[in-house]
Amino acid sequence: MTLKSAFATGVPQAGLKTDLLKYVRLILTKGSGAGAALGLNILLARLLVPDLSGLLFFCIALATFASLVSRMGLDVACLKNISALPEEQQRSYLDRALILTLLANIPTIIIGALVVQFSPSTQADLTAATALFAIAALSLSLTNIASETLKARHRTGEGLFWQTVFQPALTLALIVLLGSELQIVVACFAASHVLAMLGSTCRARMRLQPATGRARVAWRDMLMLGTPLMLIAVMNSVIELSDTLLLGMLRSAGEVSIYYVCAKVAALSTTLLFIINGTVAPEISRRWAHQDHAGAFAVVRKYSRFMLGLAALILLGIGLLHDYILAVFGEQYREQGAFALLVLASGYFFVLAAGPLGIFMTMTGHHRQYLHNNIATCALNVLLNLLLIPRYGVNGACFATAVALAMKNILLYVQFKKIERSSLS
Repeated sequence: MTLKSAFATGVPQAGLKTDLLKYVRLILTKGSGAGAALGLNILLARLLVPDLSGLLFFCIALATFASLVSRMGLDVACLKNISALPEEQQRSYLDRALILTLLANIPTIIIGALVVQFSPSTQADLTAATALFAIAALSLSLTNIASETLKARHRTGEGLFWQTVFQPALTLALIVLLGSELQIVVACFAASHVLAMLGSTCRARMRLQPATGRARVAWRDMLMLGTPLMLIAVMNSVIELSDTLLLGMLRSAGEVSIYYVCAKVAALSTTLLFIINGTVAPEISRRWAHQDHAGAFAVVRKYSRFMLGLAALILLGIGLLHDYILAVFGEQYREQGAFALLVLASGYFFVLAAGPLGIFMTMTGHHRQYLHNNIATCALNVLLNLLLIPRYGVNGACFATAVALAMKNILLYVQFKKIERSSLS
């Protein structure tokens, strides 16, 4: 792109270095949350036997998946739409999103509780497991909607704080202070999730003007937009969480613990991508809505190049240091998780290398094409998990996930290039 065309499309002339300086505060915020979550996982892995830590990890993974279903894509809808609505309509949009999510949580939590009751990995304490799942599922769904609303109001740092920092940091502090008995740990998780839910929803509503008598966005319109976005999120979640859930249902809680730790370490590489997606999403949406397609593509290309280089460095680092990384969690994690971590890191390389392509598809109205790719990848992932987990356990699960992540992001890149050629031709 020439200098003249860059000015014509409104692409910021500050270099990537300047942009990264702008993100320092966001990186520190998200990094604090990732550090707290990592510290919490290390503490649980060291204080609890694998069967008990596996119970916790299984319930949190199931709650994460359930929250994606119950919020019905309304978190992404809030990120995409609230800033574009008149200010007097924004709070009513948020309130309706919260009400719909609360109602959707009722059947979702009931079904999830049945899964908890019959999973081999939760039999050590069914009451604690069910309570943890239900509270975490409700909290995660509402907290994410409130956090994405804050991002839409250009309060990205505050949104990240409630979404990624507050709950793991508070849980970690409470466990250190109160002890590591399973019931105490579950109570600490429950308290931090409830406080995160209340704090984030209150802050999001305070940032929006009270609703007036002006016509509000229809319930049906909200659901029609949110449903395909929810399906995309669910497909992504199936790829990243189905292995943990199927390990919990088909194998032992100890294997869940080993795999969960490896998956969380590998997923740490996406921290910066999470920040970039939340920051550039409104910009991409605005440019596309104003027919500035070249500007939207330029934003994506700039960050994709950077993320590709970062992905290669992270993969190299994990390849060299995987033994030392896993030893922090305990000797059994180092002995049993090395192969899983390397394979998962290879899969997450493709996630990071793709950069903000996924958020581009969502913000520009191409979410249905993105959804079709994800459905195909999700089906492959579930099939591989069902074939490999019963026989190979953790190693089978990590292979299934890595293949699915690679396929999903390769298809995403092909779809993006097709859209780029057709839009700029």
